[in-house]
Amino acid sequence: MGMDDKQPGLGSDGMTVDDLERGSGARLILLLNVIAEQEGDFALKDLAQQAGLPISSVHRLLQILVRTGMLERSKGTAYRAGRELFRLASRVLQHMDYRTLVRPYLRTLWDRWQETAVFTLYRPATHKALVVEVIQTPHPLRHMLEPDTELSLFWGSLGRSILAFLPDDAFAAAHAEAGPGPITHQPPADLAALGQEMEKIRADGVAFFCSEAAEMAGVAAPVFGPRGALIGSLGLTQPAYRYARLKAEDVAADVREQAAAFSEMLSFRKQRPDPKG
Repeated sequence: MGMDDKQPGLGSDGMTVDDLERGSGARLILLLNVIAEQEGDFALKDLAQQAGLPISSVHRLLQILVRTGMLERSKGTAYRAGRELFRLASRVLQHMDYRTLVRPYLRTLWDRWQETAVFTLYRPATHKALVVEVIQTPHPLRHMLEPDTELSLFWGSLGRSILAFLPDDAFAAAHAEAGPGPITHQPPADLAALGQEMEKIRADGVAFFCSEAAEMAGVAAPVFGPRGALIGSLGLTQPAYRYARLKAEDVAADVREQAAAFSEMLSFRKQRPDPKG
């Protein structure tokens, strides 16, 4: 074998694939995951401790990240996320295919309950929820909900499960712009009455809705993303008469579980924030 020949599975420096996976590449990925969980400035020793890596190794990797703009030096010996890291994250989020990502979680609910499973995105600019993905119930009697439909946050479980977790200023702005119900044509309840309902939704982690007049019902839970950012809602909708036959708490448990699992997949790992303080 000549000097330029390489054995299969070896790099130019003679390292195997396993060696590379245990080397600086894997350590850098691990370190980026730890950095993504930080809030504000952070110190070298804290990163090393959380990553379980030697301080010398972490210091060397941090210099690579600083040179590429992924990190910036802060006061003293502290670091913070750099502009290039935020730019990269923004580009990834712009191309995130929520429809594909959420489908397995909706399918789990659909398989269990055979009712329409829905995922919505919260739209702060309009104070509404946008239907992104739907798996329709096989039952012939159903309320047709199509993708790209905008929903009020004040009517139905999908909207209210978002509404309950809005900060006070966003909540007040949404209430000021809310129109009458799409079916009942009634105005939303006053802020005091809504406040009690929102407290219950936050405590339960799920919103229930059932209107005999509208012949509609549903159960939905909020979906959170990185750093606890409110993303939208996930739930089941059905005619009110079929909802009455279901065990609502069992439905709620499944909806909470799938919303939590989807949130986890979207990197929500910390305790859900309470915007009401």
